[in-house]
Formats: sequence, structure tokens, C-alpha cells
Amino acid sequence: MSWALAAVLGVWVLELRRRLELVARAEHELRGPVAVVSLAVERMRREPGGRRCARALDSELERLRAGLDDLAAARAGRRLLGRMRRTDLESLVRSGLDAWRPALREEGRPVRLDWRAGRAAVRADRGRLAQALGNVVANAAEHGEGPVELRAERTGGVVRVEVLNRAAGERRRPGRGRGRGLRIASDAARDAGGSLRLTSRADRVVAALELPVDPADPQRAA
Repeated sequence: MSWALAAVLGVWVLELRRRLELVARAEHELRGPVAVVSLAVERMRREPGGRRCARALDSELERLRAGLDDLAAARAGRRLLGRMRRTDLESLVRSGLDAWRPALREEGRPVRLDWRAGRAAVRADRGRLAQALGNVVANAAEHGEGPVELRAERTGGVVRVEVLNRAAGERRRPGRGRGRGLRIASDAARDAGGSLRLTSRADRVVAALELPVDPADPQRAA
């Protein structure tokens, strides 16, 4: 029995090593293109006609970098919390919406932003924040119908960002990855000291992301 158990464990260890090597190779092959795309975006910023497109890619690049860091940490069975720093929330929100605007426009779905939170700065890792916002907007775009609306308000030391869309009903798209994306968004919100809640109001789905304002923000008590 001991020899049989040792043989099984040996096979399991070899298989684990093979999988970790595949993960390492995938991570290596992704980092190169990310660096190239980042340089291309920086060049676009210097061109008047490319600035808007570059802004639309900001949040997705942040998500991609965070995902690569997660991939590297996963090989050691860890999850990185990222680097906490002061981040302008509005610019990241606008970038995330702009990234989805062309695809939604092709489907005849308007994108509406009602920003009433003023200059709200939060203290969070930009990649984690982009994950939270990106997955919530992606969920509305991929699994909902009608306009995608985003509303942001600030009450004291908290910013509440709501993403609203109509439930897709019978024409709902396949839910592959849907729950995983929302779990990633929820974890990212928690890393930033906030929370994510998904609710239904009549035929509408509302994803509410609440984040604490940076304590150093002079408007925090407003």
C-alpha cells in the first residue's frame, strides 16, 4: 500500500509541476504583448486623434496587469493585494465605459453616465479597482438588455457607483464566467475597503459598488 501511495503522489507531483510550467509559460507570453500595447497607448496619447482611444484602454490595461500579477502569484498559491495609492475614480469609470461603448453601440444599446460624485479620490490598487469596475460593466453589457446606465453619488466619506441595465429574460446570453466575474469584482471592492451588492428592481438589475473616499481628500466630509 505504501508503494502504491508513493506512486500516486509521485504522479500527482509531476502533473502539478507540468501545470505550473504551463501557467508560467502563459504568463511569460502575455507580458510581452502587454508591454507592447502599453507603449502603443503611450504613443497614442501624444496624438490628438488618439487620446480618446488611449483613455478608453487605460482601465482594461490596468485589469490585464492585475490579472498577470494574479497569475504569477497563483503559482505560489497566493493572491496579491496590490499597491494602495490615491486614485481618481471618475477617470477610471469613464475609461471603463468608453472601452465598452463601441460594442454596445453596434447592438443599439446607449451608454449613459450620470456622475454626481464630484472629484472623488479613493485609496486603492488601480488594477483591483479596474477589475471591480470592469467586471460590473462587462456583466451589464454581456448579460443584460437595453441601455447601460452608470450613476455615481457621494455621501460623506463614501462613493456609491451603480451600474443599471434591464434583465435579458429569454434572450439572456450564456452565463459562462458570469459568476466568476462578479466574485472577482466583489473581492476587488473588498480589497479597496468597499463592497459590491447585486440586486433586482422590477425588470432592472443594479450592481452597486461602494468605496470609501481617500481619508486625505479635503472634500471627504462634504
